Amino acid sequence: MAGTKRPKKQHRRSWNAGGVLLKSQPWKIQAVFSPLEQILNQLEQDGTIDTAATDGVPIFKDSSDGAWYCTVSALNGVIEAYEIHERRYGRTLALEPLRVLSNKLKYGMPIFQSDTTAARACMARMRVETMQMTADYAKQLIKDFQIKEALEKVAA
Repeated sequence: MAGTKRPKKQHRRSWNAGGVLLKSQPWKIQAVFSPLEQILNQLEQDGTIDTAATDGVPIFKDSSDGAWYCTVSALNGVIEAYEIHERRYGRTLALEPLRVLSNKLKYGMPIFQSDTTAARACMARMRVETMQMTADYAKQLIKDFQIKEALEKVAA
């Protein structure tokens, strides 16, 4: 009797485990772009940006966790992560408008409607590119950026 039973099939990971496209997980895309959009909304509606009381550094409140973060560092982190993606795949996302916005915030320069419009167009290109990424690739991109950042700190 025991010889007629088939052996239990071994569990194997699915061929695309973790290979889920981010377009099927909009909450993850929203987590990346929502803070940036909130910053642009505030600049366009009020013409202001939140700053730290102690040193006047531009900050923003992340709606997902309620914590305050440095705007310039966050923008630069997103820009550099997408620059890694550009180099890997030979894509051109034209990230310069976000870099200009980051520099203007860093040095306290006036920000015009044309700056926010260009930044929104840049973010739209980034969003389209993000929708084609897999969740695993996005995690690896973040990890690679963190490694790059750590290496730059060691070299400095």
